Amino acid sequence: MALLIRGDVSGPMNSRTSRWHGPGYAEYVLALLAAVTAFLILFDVGGESIAGAKILVCLAIPGWALVRWVRHVDPVARLVFTIVAGATAFALTAAVMGWLQLWNPRPAAVGILIAAVAALLVPGPRTPLPSVVRLQRPQPGTYVPWLVFVGAMVMWAATLGLTNPHLGDLGLLAAFPVTWYVSLALVVALCIWSTARPGRHSGWLPGASLTGLVVILYSSAGLLTSVPRLPWTYKHIAVTDLIQSTGQFDPNIDIYNRWPGFFLFSAFVGESGGYKDALSYAGWAEPVFALMNVALVLAIARTLTKNRRISWTSALVFALSNWLNQNYFSPQAFAYTLHLTMCLVILTFLRGSPAAWVVSLEQRLATRFSKSAPEPEETRSFSGRQQALAVAAVLVLQAMIVMSHQLTPYLAILGLFPLFIARYFKPAWLAPALLLMALLYLLPNAEFVKEKYGLLSGFDFLANAGYKSVAGGPGPSLLSGRWLAREALALSLFTALLAGLGFLRNFLRGHVRTTLLVGTLAATPIIGLFGTSYGGEGRLRVFMFALPWLSIGAAWLFWSGKRPGRKAVVGAASAISVMAVLFTTVYFQNEANVRVPAADVAASRWLDSNVQRGDAVVETNYHLPLLIGSHYSFFLRSGQMVSVAPKLHSAGPPFTGDDMLAYVDKTRAAAKLRPSDRIFVVVSDLQQRTSTGVLRKFPTDVLVPLEHDLNVARGTELVFENKSVRIYEVTRADWGK
Repeated sequence: MALLIRGDVSGPMNSRTSRWHGPGYAEYVLALLAAVTAFLILFDVGGESIAGAKILVCLAIPGWALVRWVRHVDPVARLVFTIVAGATAFALTAAVMGWLQLWNPRPAAVGILIAAVAALLVPGPRTPLPSVVRLQRPQPGTYVPWLVFVGAMVMWAATLGLTNPHLGDLGLLAAFPVTWYVSLALVVALCIWSTARPGRHSGWLPGASLTGLVVILYSSAGLLTSVPRLPWTYKHIAVTDLIQSTGQFDPNIDIYNRWPGFFLFSAFVGESGGYKDALSYAGWAEPVFALMNVALVLAIARTLTKNRRISWTSALVFALSNWLNQNYFSPQAFAYTLHLTMCLVILTFLRGSPAAWVVSLEQRLATRFSKSAPEPEETRSFSGRQQALAVAAVLVLQAMIVMSHQLTPYLAILGLFPLFIARYFKPAWLAPALLLMALLYLLPNAEFVKEKYGLLSGFDFLANAGYKSVAGGPGPSLLSGRWLAREALALSLFTALLAGLGFLRNFLRGHVRTTLLVGTLAATPIIGLFGTSYGGEGRLRVFMFALPWLSIGAAWLFWSGKRPGRKAVVGAASAISVMAVLFTTVYFQNEANVRVPAADVAASRWLDSNVQRGDAVVETNYHLPLLIGSHYSFFLRSGQMVSVAPKLHSAGPPFTGDDMLAYVDKTRAAAKLRPSDRIFVVVSDLQQRTSTGVLRKFPTDVLVPLEHDLNVARGTELVFENKSVRIYEVTRADWGK
């Protein structure tokens, strides 16, 4: 017997299903699970061993308790709404606790779960769970693709551990075993086959294949290291740990504490689950955000077309074109997922009839350019209550986005604003309201942003579209190397080209309104380059926000409402194969430049636990992820953390311990700090990144004179050591030979 998703739950409901019913078997089971999880959280049972399961319950069951009241919704959208609704409930609660300085995560999580239990046990609409299935007699050959899929995933999991741990210029491309590439190729082929095969079929196989593809691509690198791999993850971990350990945020520390939404949410969820710090779970953010975003693109595409090939191809193109490495533990990843959810809510519930001048324009365009007769645009009607709830949901999502990230609210509004004004979406006042929310939050922070970062970099499109080196920014690591930059550009341009041709073809088919809607959302993010380069990442952000809509355009190029011909199948398979090759090359080639060694993390955590305010930390190589824990603010001021790496590399006499002390004093004096009584000197044998993320090979002999002085001088003690990092504590009063 084969499992098939019940395809249409959005049609008219009969009189029986439209009535309210008491809780059923599923509601009782979910309520019991929520109650048990609440008990485990309240008494901190299980710790980190079952923390992931507790967090999943915290997100899914409260979300379902809310979403079950919403009827006539596509199954994929319902599944996404369930997880995001649960996350939003926790995020809002965390925001209230953070702003009011009433930080009690575990009792608050228990309260949310108890409220979910109550909501599940009251009478409500008989709404099917997202996973409702039915049994049908299997067709010949049904089991073969499933056996291929299971075999590919088992091969991937079994051989991932055979990856060469020593990375060179080709990163993981040369380190992966051949079987890793075989498993990837099998899953990509299965994605193509399950999408293109003729006839009406269940969504289980393409769904499983696409999930497997996302897992292989977005979790392979993270599973090969015991700590989060990207260096710019660690400051986000530090801010989360600051909130989790102190129960509050401090806007005077940095810009992260002025936009604390994501950090409050992650600290709340992490502590509720039983994690001691964010380092324990931050590494899972990459595959989780990737899966959520792919599911959101799939759900968005399903609101625009009934053609399953277009929907699955859109999600597949998105998964294979999102090379930006922006799914890591970060506010922008969180805000981006909320933004896509907001778009899904608007497309599902708030579609409207365009203004008269827009309809007239559509008709003229269709008459002049479309080769096919205009097809009627279907817009589902929802009750006033459902639309009011949708408007409230959009405002809540925007509130969390505004509180979490500086740029996302504005890039999101760029695409939505003209569509609300043209009445493609309703009510029209919602667009100005979304913009006003972002501006009102920015207003008290504008002076800080202008002073520290520059509010606008100028209305220079070409300059903002280019890259500008910023210390600590991810841009150079993403684009390091001439060939890597070319491959990333090739993948971006290839996706945009397919999308442009797809927009044109869909327009010529007579789908004028849908093409204008999606095309507007794809094109408007580029307007952001007229205002700011966002630290050199502006062009990356433009592609990121355009990509969901470009993916839909690319799918339009290959499929229509008719049965696909051989040319369409071959064209789609070829394009997706090219994307898979380019994505794999871009995503994994740079691994040596972005991976943080576990030894560095251990040393940084020790420093965070032992350094006091006023101490000085000296780096002898290039930057460790020192901003890693709740005391990260100790290092933010110049003179607290001093790098002597440039001095060690410069030509001249050997750099000694006395030279180090003199350089530290000079640096602190320039920052108007008094000489430090305690100095911690970090020595690492590993290759280190510069402040711009470029990997530098450190000569093995330049540290010899300095480390000799540290070993023999009085007032110096080796206080930490692992296989590659050593930390010396120098007491100034006792320094000497």
